Amino acid sequence: MTEETKACKTTVVTLASIKGGVGKTNIVICLAKCLAAAGKRVLLIDSDLNNSLSFHFLNSGLMEKTKRLNLASALSDESNNLCDYAVPSTTEGIDLIASTPYLADLRTLNEKRLKRMVHTLYGRYDILIIDCHPTYDNIVLNALHAADYVITPVLKDLFSYNAAAFLAGVLPRDIEYLRNWFVLVNGYDKRFEESKSGRQCDFMELYRKGEFPLTPVETWLPWTAQIHLVVDYHKQLTGFKGKTGAVYNPDLYGAICELAGCFLEEPLTIPEAF
Repeated sequence: MTEETKACKTTVVTLASIKGGVGKTNIVICLAKCLAAAGKRVLLIDSDLNNSLSFHFLNSGLMEKTKRLNLASALSDESNNLCDYAVPSTTEGIDLIASTPYLADLRTLNEKRLKRMVHTLYGRYDILIIDCHPTYDNIVLNALHAADYVITPVLKDLFSYNAAAFLAGVLPRDIEYLRNWFVLVNGYDKRFEESKSGRQCDFMELYRKGEFPLTPVETWLPWTAQIHLVVDYHKQLTGFKGKTGAVYNPDLYGAICELAGCFLEEPLTIPEAF
């Protein structure tokens, strides 16, 4: 790879867990909006059959386009240019390759096809974020093989822990050159930070004893119901008072900005709101 190619390389971030409901899509939405507001060119891939990411970012007219322009169509031929299947979203700076039920027909797809196609994004997008279906199949493996960073969100419950433990066992076996796999705590409550007992303390001790590669504590998403205002009602998020119509939550805002900065070589230009 030449120095010029390296300079225009697209960073790939995959959010994956075999457990549903851990916040993957919510995190992708917030992370993408933060990066776009900071001036980055963002492409999203919705590989979840539930299509939640696509429905958030695309209106009915744009969704109609995804009957032809979607992930299954893009992956159907390795010679395809991924850019040709990206649909501009309703958020400036963010394009999206939508999911489709036809992904279920690609059960024999080579698990490294997407990795071999990512170069078609170089120079067009700064970052690609992939939202995975809560399973472990060849579509998920495509997203994992292509990734520069793999993020597994976890809640403070046993099922999240088991899902992370499963990936800790299979990723080194299945993903060649596995690098930068991290576990991201979702729903962290600072009120119990110094507690010597309790649910949060117990699960954090489990992750530390298991030597899971946790993201920096500054990136842990706080426990808050306000995330639904951002995701379900398309409200902007800010850490500054006085932004009309925006959700003011400095802890959530700060965690998302810190997480976004982890994927950049240069410091993040902190947006006022996203």
